[in-house]
Amino acid sequence: MFGEGLLTGMGVTWKHFWGKKETFCYPEEKLPMTERFRGGHLMFDHTKCVACTLCSLACPNQAIKLKIVPDAMKKRHIESYVHLVGRCLYCNLCIEACNFHALSWDKNYAISTWHKEEMDDELVTAEGKEFFNEMMEKAKAEAEAKAKAEADKQKNEGGDA
Repeated sequence: MFGEGLLTGMGVTWKHFWGKKETFCYPEEKLPMTERFRGGHLMFDHTKCVACTLCSLACPNQAIKLKIVPDAMKKRHIESYVHLVGRCLYCNLCIEACNFHALSWDKNYAISTWHKEEMDDELVTAEGKEFFNEMMEKAKAEAEAKAKAEADKQKNEGGDA
């Protein structure tokens, strides 16, 4: 029959016109990401991290730069955690290596920049630096108290003899 293809095409068009919209207005609306999405920027929880450096050792491209500082009690703390986004393969090995679940991906897939220098993320926030300073002061006070207790113990033992 003549025009059958035209009518079929118009029927498909009509169904799509009144059907559910599948497009997003990109800058205003973002496509929702699934739980398994690997991309964006790393999110770092400084309260869970024990400074084991397994994440940086697991990274095949050395995209994670850490600065570890021992406190007065010889416990290690993260002072600086830099994720080099330009080097990252998004292989998820760093997150899998973290036994304490201190790392995760954010769901932001729009990470383009104009300059290479903007691709280095310092993951230790101001709150994390404040936490670091508090932990260092607390460890210093504990070490001083321990040293004073040892000195008092030595003094008491020396006086008894």
